[in-house]
Amino acid sequence: MHGITELKYIPTTETSKPFAAAAEKCCFDKIGYIEDEYFQTGTANVYDEDAAHKVFPICEDAPYTTRVIIRRPADVSRFSGNVVLEILNSSANIDIDRMWVNSWPFFTRNGDIFVGISSKGHIVDSLKGFDPERYAPINWDNPMPEREVPEEVKTGRMRYLPQYELGLFWDMVMDLAKLLKCDCEMNPLREYGKIHLYLTGWSQSTSYVNRIARCFVTLPEYGYLFDGYYNGGGSAGLAPLNNAQPFRLGSKEPSSSINGTPQPFMAVNTESENRGSYWYGDFDEPDFKFRTWQIAGSSHDSKYNLVDYYGEADLKMLEGLGIYNGYYGIDGEALDTPYEPVFSAAWKALYSWVRDGIPAPHAPKIETATSFTPSQAIGVAYATNLTDALGNCRGGIRIPYVVYPTARISSSCTLKDGRVNGAFGKVNPFSPEFLKELYGDIDNYTKLINAEYDRCVAQGFLLEEDREANLAHTIKCAKERGL
Repeated sequence: MHGITELKYIPTTETSKPFAAAAEKCCFDKIGYIEDEYFQTGTANVYDEDAAHKVFPICEDAPYTTRVIIRRPADVSRFSGNVVLEILNSSANIDIDRMWVNSWPFFTRNGDIFVGISSKGHIVDSLKGFDPERYAPINWDNPMPEREVPEEVKTGRMRYLPQYELGLFWDMVMDLAKLLKCDCEMNPLREYGKIHLYLTGWSQSTSYVNRIARCFVTLPEYGYLFDGYYNGGGSAGLAPLNNAQPFRLGSKEPSSSINGTPQPFMAVNTESENRGSYWYGDFDEPDFKFRTWQIAGSSHDSKYNLVDYYGEADLKMLEGLGIYNGYYGIDGEALDTPYEPVFSAAWKALYSWVRDGIPAPHAPKIETATSFTPSQAIGVAYATNLTDALGNCRGGIRIPYVVYPTARISSSCTLKDGRVNGAFGKVNPFSPEFLKELYGDIDNYTKLINAEYDRCVAQGFLLEEDREANLAHTIKCAKERGL
């Protein structure tokens, strides 16, 4: 029978630390947080499905060892009761904790616990490249190497690595969730008491969240382990169950996970995804709770969450692994909209929905053309976002930077080879003369954006605690552009 046999603490030392560690860059010593890494060892089934997405095992009790990262308040009395379990994104063949990156100031202010788990064997090589000795035990070996794999999978959008089996993940994460909710000695959060557990993921990982909510919480050994779900920057599609299934990002199929979630489910998208995500709308039914927020003036990646958060040392480390974080557009500057606090406001709304029964606010949707057309964009086929007289998109959640813009904001940029990158947007600053015509001077601009921040707080789309940093960035951009 599959399950976890060991959750081993791996100490951080002067010469050995976790990959993508947050403790130093987020100043854990000052804010009273602890970061620990564990190796989770056990056995997992590999599953397939029937036409109704009912899953069944095709290989049982395959051995594995994966990594788990835990960030928590050092003082147990500070714990909020909320545990965020992020399915770490593997699209760059490394562990990416983007939901943490977007919302870590909120999590640490609130006293939440963050748990991240690797989602794919694709990260094994990069972990061992980062620290061969530390990560030597990590094992996602394919227990069915002789299995026939369709050519569509081998040549698909996600790199196919036959030596690893992605299908091991489902029991890994579900057994971890079960462990976090039990009162047993192996549970590393046992001393914190009763928890509310939220499953989350970014981009590719949202399809994993969807798959779990659609197929695994109904299995009798698991049940409804999660109190809420939160997808960021993703779609309604279902992740493949195993190595032999194709990855179809942005599936339109009506049986996607959002059609039947008894627990509250939030989906927060940028302009990059809203055009191809296929979310069907907001729902408040007893067994069907869903909310979708779309952020205007944003893109999948931003200057903060792809570059600034990591800092020079981490960027050099990633280059050593063949990962080049940066803005490579030739037709503008890196998108710098300070939209990350909207993700934090959505966390607060989800907590209130789960714990107090207060439904999350409905948000206006970004206005798009009705037909979908192929494009050169990196990603799925996109609809067209409609724009206003200044060239910025219409509708959606509009933060002060977007309501009173100092640039034309686009969710895509052009690369040197002529392709369009639909994941990292650009800004084309307005001239100083035009800014003065629009806003007069910086004092008037400051009054305008403060009033807009008040509106966003009242509507539940921004938090008061983020005001100072958010508006400081917005004012800084205005000054640098000549206002």
